[in-house]
Amino acid sequence: MPLDELTLRRAQRGDPRAWHDLVTRYTPPIHALVWRLLAGRSRHRVPDLVQETFVRVLTALPGFDPAGPASLSTWMLTIATRLALNELRRPEHATLADHDPRGHAADPAERADAAIDRRRLGAAIATGVAQLPDPQRAVLVLREYHELDYAEIAAVLELDLNTVKSRLSRARLALRAHLEAHDAG
Repeated sequence: MPLDELTLRRAQRGDPRAWHDLVTRYTPPIHALVWRLLAGRSRHRVPDLVQETFVRVLTALPGFDPAGPASLSTWMLTIATRLALNELRRPEHATLADHDPRGHAADPAERADAAIDRRRLGAAIATGVAQLPDPQRAVLVLREYHELDYAEIAAVLELDLNTVKSRLSRARLALRAHLEAHDAG
């Protein structure tokens, strides 16, 4: 659910309670985006990049125009995406084989084999996404996990609309091939 207009205006004026509401509302999607974009590399930097996103948002929020071309969430995801992609461009970023610490536990009432299959599929998807080239991964994560439309993705990544479409198509094909190979194995 987006932040209501009154809270946004109060946050733009520097109201600490409104700022807290904004951070509380948008931390989960920002964290998820950065986590997925870093996909096994520099995961230790995720909290720093999330914090840096909010520092930049706080600094620029008074100039944000709610009637402008981007919604507040798209604007914030743009900032987070650019920070994460800049992190990936750094030559010293580490490759880590860590896993999402927020993994979802199976409902106790569910059958154990279904829960195991679901975890395996989730791990296979995460591995497949992590193996995508950074430009394809960025487009896929913004589309599939954050449900941005093509035009929003083009604006966030500063790409031509056709480039977004072709990268998304390639990413989906590569992910499908990875999952088919995983099923065969």
